[in-house]
Amino acid sequence: MQPQSETVHILAPAGRDAENIRATLAAHGLTGLPIGTLAELAAALCDDTGAILMTEEAAARGDWGGLVSAIEAQPAWSAYPFIFIVSRRQSMSEQMQLRRMMPVEIVNMITLERPMSSQSLVSAVRWALNGRRRQYQVRDHLVELEAAADRQRLMTRELAHRVKNTIAVLQSIASQTLRRAGGLEEVERLLLERFSALARAHDLLLSTDFQRSDFRLLLDATLSVHLVEEGRMRIEGPDVDFSPQAALTFALVVHELATNAMKYGALSHPGGAIDIAWCVARDGGEPRFDFRWKETTGKPVAGAGSAGFGTRLIKASLGAIGEVSSTYAEQGLVLTFSAPLGALTHGVVAG
Repeated sequence: MQPQSETVHILAPAGRDAENIRATLAAHGLTGLPIGTLAELAAALCDDTGAILMTEEAAARGDWGGLVSAIEAQPAWSAYPFIFIVSRRQSMSEQMQLRRMMPVEIVNMITLERPMSSQSLVSAVRWALNGRRRQYQVRDHLVELEAAADRQRLMTRELAHRVKNTIAVLQSIASQTLRRAGGLEEVERLLLERFSALARAHDLLLSTDFQRSDFRLLLDATLSVHLVEEGRMRIEGPDVDFSPQAALTFALVVHELATNAMKYGALSHPGGAIDIAWCVARDGGEPRFDFRWKETTGKPVAGAGSAGFGTRLIKASLGAIGEVSSTYAEQGLVLTFSAPLGALTHGVVAG
C-alpha cells in the first residue's frame, strides 16, 4: 500500500488566522501547513495532499489559474477536499455570490461560517481527511488491479510460449516415433512413455507455478517409473534449479537414457549400474553446469552403434543448449554434457 498524507494546507492570509488554525489543529493531533498565496498552494498540491483549508479572504485574492490547472491535473481517483471558512451570509444572493467566486473545478467542498467553535473546525477537517483516506484506498486498489493485470498479461504470454514449445516437442516426438517404430502397438507404447515423461516434468513444474524445477527432484520423478533395484542408480550433485524449458528438455533426455539402459545398457545386465553426477564449475568465469551419465555393464553394449530417435533426441536436445558427447567404453555408455549455468536457469524465479 502506498503512503498517505494527513497534512492540511492552510491558506488564510488575514492577520494571524493561519497560525491560529494551525495551533487549533495541532491541539487535536492534526498537522496544518500554512501557505502564503494561491500560487504557492497550486505548487504544493500533489497526490499526498490531505486537505485544503481556505478563508474567503484568500479566495478573493490572486489568480486562480494555477490552482485550477493543479486540480485538473489530478489522477482519476483524486478529488482534493476543500474547506472554505466564510463570514455568515443571510441572503441567498450572498451565498450565490460566494459560490461564483469558486472555480467550478472545485467539486469536493464544504463551507464553515464564522463564528465557529474549534470543535466544528476540527470535525470538518477530520471529515475531509476521512474522505481523502477513502480516495487513497481507491488509489491503492487501482494500483493492485493494474499490477494484477500486468501479471496476467505476462502469464498469458508465457503460457502461450510454453504451449507452443510443448506442441513442437510433441510433434517432433510423434513424427520421429512413427517414422522409426515397427508397428502400431510399438508406436502406442513409445508415444505413451515419452508423453508420460513430459507429463511428470509438468507435474513437478506445477508445484512451483512453472517458475523452476529442482534438478534432483526432476531426476527422481523421471527415473521412478523404471523400477530400478536399489543401489543400481547412484545420483550425486548439488542443488540446482532449472528453468521450465530446461527441465522439460532434461526430462525427455533422462527418460531416453534410462529406457536405452533398460533395453541395451547397464540395466539390461545383472549387476549393471549407472552413476549420475553433476556439479557447478566456477573457475573465475561464467559458472558452468557439468553433467555425466556413466553406465557400468561389465561387458560391451549390444546395439551400441544404433542411432534411433532416442539417441538423436538426446544429442539434439542437449546440443541445442551446450556441449554433449557420448562414448561406449568397454564397461558401457558414458555421456557428458556441459553448458553455461545461465542457459539452464534463465528465467528462474527464486522461491
